[in-house]
Amino acid sequence: MFSSPLRATDHPLNLRNEEQPNLHRSVVHIFRRTAMFTALRGMRKLKKRIVVILFLSLILLYIFGPVIRLYLLIVKYKLRNSMYDLGLLPCSLRKSPILYMVDTQKVLTVWESNCAMKDVRIRWYEIKENSGVTELLNISNILAPIEIDDSHHVYKATMGPFRDISKYAYEIVYKTDEKSSTDIIASGFFKLFPDNSVATYPIQIVAFSDNQFGLPIFHRLVQSAFKRHSPNFILHAGDAVQHYENLQQWQTDFHDPLANFQPLLQTPIIYAHGNHDHDPAQVYAYTVDTLWYSFTLANTRWIVLDSNVDDKRQDEWLIQELSSLERRNAEFTIVVVHIPPFVEFWDPETWHGQNEKHWGEFVRTRYVPLFRAHGVDL
Repeated sequence: MFSSPLRATDHPLNLRNEEQPNLHRSVVHIFRRTAMFTALRGMRKLKKRIVVILFLSLILLYIFGPVIRLYLLIVKYKLRNSMYDLGLLPCSLRKSPILYMVDTQKVLTVWESNCAMKDVRIRWYEIKENSGVTELLNISNILAPIEIDDSHHVYKATMGPFRDISKYAYEIVYKTDEKSSTDIIASGFFKLFPDNSVATYPIQIVAFSDNQFGLPIFHRLVQSAFKRHSPNFILHAGDAVQHYENLQQWQTDFHDPLANFQPLLQTPIIYAHGNHDHDPAQVYAYTVDTLWYSFTLANTRWIVLDSNVDDKRQDEWLIQELSSLERRNAEFTIVVVHIPPFVEFWDPETWHGQNEKHWGEFVRTRYVPLFRAHGVDL
């Protein structure tokens, strides 16, 4: 009358029921396969996400990589300058040599150290074109620095005269102590094309101006110019920095972008002072220390003026220069001046508020009639 007690093995949820021995294994197998498929799908999704992220990262790196590298380099410029100012770096050159044209047969060399160096001299050589042999031409006297402060010691030396169209080399040497031999702290080479009104030569010149407040753009322009070409000279029409007295700007905004691509050591600069890099004391520690000058490259006469000074001596010199035999014998005459005679309207505030509309009057009324009368080409 009474049924026997229900055994555990008889429970309907008992997967190990002896009457259905394969049911347990089948269900477990299904669970395992389901879990495995779920895990595989998860791994595939994860791999796809990783691939997509890597692909997008590569695209972003390709697009923004140059910009990232550029700003990292700018940070490097500023960090190194700060370390020099704080005295954290050993005695060395903080600015490598810069070459400036100052005469048909002379080149000015400017460099800077973060310490006072002993018995600093510069010597220069001619490199014979056929043999490549270097011939010592001259060596300077011991050079005294312009000491701006404890970490800025500027050296300036004029090399020349260079009379032949040739390649020249130079070395800057000094002594570390009383018993040491002479050490070379910097060297470079350049090519000059002294006065020769009948000969023509392929001369490449890259031009810059007003790079103040534009370090990233200036860096890219220098990089592009020296990757595509091998210019013999750099023409800079002024305003290398925004504030002449700001030593950091001379280091990070002017020198470092040029030095990063090594043009300074081998490419003389034709430099005209601008209104932002005008030095009222006329020391011009980092550029040419003459306000106006002229020189000849092959068959072209170059005249560089200073639009910052209202000086009758410049007027008299210009009249004499335009009438000179060197200028008249040249096939072309090029004048470089920072403020152009015809300034275009570009900003209402500076045009009216700062009287920029009158900036070109000085050059336009004082010098343009002379340019026209003597047939200046550019």
